[in-house]
Amino acid sequence: MKTYKAFMQRVVATAGPQANFTITVQAVTSAMAKVTAEAQYPGYKCLNAPTQVR
Repeated sequence: MKTYKAFMQRVVATAGPQANFTITVQAVTSAMAKVTAEAQYPGYKCLNAPTQVR
């Protein structure tokens, strides 16, 4: 497992109080990190590929 930082952007106006924020997720690949991040926060999308944290 690797640690990734994902920048989340709100795409549904009623999704939550924050418009944009960065979260840290653990996953095997960058693609899985994106899926994991979007699953944790419905109404938000990870528009860019998550970057690996060293």
